This record gives sequence, C-alpha cells and structure tokens, in this order.
Amino acid sequence: MKLFWKILGIIILLLIIACGFFYFRFKPAQSQTWGLTFSYQEAEGLGFDWKTMFLDMLSDLKPKNLRLMTYWEDAEPQPGQFNFNIPDQMLEESAKQNVQVLLVVGLKQPRWPECHVPSWYNSLSKGDQDAAVLDFVQTEIEHFKSFPAVTAWQVENEPYFGFGPDCPTESSDLLDKEVALVKSLDSRPVVVTDSGDRGGWIPAANSGADILGFTLYRVSYDQKYGGYYKYPLPAAFYRVRAGILQTFTHTKQVEDVELQMEPWFTDGALNTPLDVQDALMNPKVFDQNIKYAESTGVGTHYLWGVEWWYWMAKKNNDWGMWNEAKKLFSGQL
Repeated sequence: MKLFWKILGIIILLLIIACGFFYFRFKPAQSQTWGLTFSYQEAEGLGFDWKTMFLDMLSDLKPKNLRLMTYWEDAEPQPGQFNFNIPDQMLEESAKQNVQVLLVVGLKQPRWPECHVPSWYNSLSKGDQDAAVLDFVQTEIEHFKSFPAVTAWQVENEPYFGFGPDCPTESSDLLDKEVALVKSLDSRPVVVTDSGDRGGWIPAANSGADILGFTLYRVSYDQKYGGYYKYPLPAAFYRVRAGILQTFTHTKQVEDVELQMEPWFTDGALNTPLDVQDALMNPKVFDQNIKYAESTGVGTHYLWGVEWWYWMAKKNNDWGMWNEAKKLFSGQL
C-alpha cells in the first residue's frame, strides 16, 4: 500500500510539473481583440430580417471583427448552381466599415444542425459526398478570395466533434484535403476549430491549420441527467492546453472563436421561459465570461449570441446584454 501511494504521489508531482511547464510555455496576449459571430439563419429563425439585424449590429455595436457563415444548403441548392448573394452582401458591407472577417467554409458550420448540407447531398455515395465537399470548398475560395474583408478562412466547424447521428465527425483525410486545397488557392491563414473542453486540439492542429480555434462555454446542459451544469475548469486549463499545442504541433496561434454569451438552449429561445433565459445569461454573467476569457491568456475572442441579444432587446425590451456588448466594443468594460 505504501508503494502505491508513493507511485501515485510521483505521478501527481510529475503532472503538476508538466502543467506548470506548459502553462509558462504559452505566452499570454498583451492585448485583447473582441469580435462577434453572426448567423443570418439564426436571425431569420428569431423572426427578423437578417440584413436589418446585421446593419444594426454594425452601426450600434461597431465590432471590428466578425465570424460569418456560408451555409451550403443556401449556396448550392442544386448541384453546380451557386448563389452567394447573402454572404456577398455581408462581406461588401463589412469592407465599407473596415470590419475584418473570419469566413467559415465547408460542410460543418456554426449553428444547429451544424452539418449544413443541401438535400441532394444525402443521396450521394460516401466518395461522391467527399468530392462534393471539396468542389464546394474550392468554389467558395475562388469566389470569396476577391473580397478584401476576408482576413482568414475557417475550414469546417469543429470537424472532430459529432453533433448526433445526422452530423458525425469528419474524417481526418477529408479535412486534410480541404485545408491543403484552401492553402493552394489563397495565402490567407487557415483556422481549424475544436471543442475547447472536450476536443483533442492536436488532431485538429495537425490538419495543417495556421491557427487553432476553440469554443469556450461555461454552462451546458446534460441530456443524461436533465440539468444544467457549469464547467469546473479554471482559465489556466486553456493556457496549459495552448502550451501543449505549441510544444507538439506546428500550430502556434490559438483563438477563442466561440465565447458563450447566450443561454444553452434545449428548445430554442422562442420556447424557453424568459426567467430561465435570464438566470442562465445576463449582464453579470457577460462580465464574468469576459474576465474569464481574458484570464486564459488568449488574445482573440468571438462572442456568441448577438442574435439573441437583439431578440431580447427588440422583442422583449431587455437591452441588458446588447448594452453590455456596446460597452465592451467601445472600450468601456
């Protein structure tokens, strides 16, 4: 028994030393850059004209960094028939207002159901599906690379994180091909993302990514136990992970691409009582999450939930989250 405790003590000591090494291996950012993720589909799902919300967001919040989507089901409703009208408008307006855009390309895109595919995709064989993904990504890059607002490409969204049977993980072979394809067509940095707390990070980084993007959620819902829980992770957890990444991969830059700033919904905002929503996310939690994100040492963060803030303000006359974001982007927070 004494030998067991001695070995256990040595293991714990080695883990502490390793964590300390990786913690200091990662050099924290000297300044913070705050951006927003905007989904035109989410805006429309909450009952708004997406363009009105988008323009209001730019004019009132004045973000200088955005993460925008290019949903495949809208862009190629029929094979070979492409329509990029909506992302074109967003990129043109972003350029007018000197907003830098991280543009998401590929099959997996932010916002449920995550795997955004046209109806004809599901009837293809696996080989033809992969070929269709590569063809779509190539078409996207060739089309969007002429837009000056685009400063980086996000290839897929959490490709190694499954979202149920209709949106499984992507193969490393396909992801590697997508990243290589994007790099062959344009010189702007490539971002590959992974779950902040549950993802492996290293496999995503080894796809050839220039930047590893991770999601940062503080409160989630457990389907098994039917309740909300807060991740018991200190901010140093992300700094240690970043140090591990920088030690064992060629990807040296890390960004927080999805900082939780809306409730974790189990049935959408329209079907969730407002008191539940307010308990899960409010200006006080907003400030706490900002401080937590700063403590990770990561310098770039894209806030998640602007469509919900707008809905709370316009439909429920609750401007708390919207006004807190205004403070952040104006440097008053």
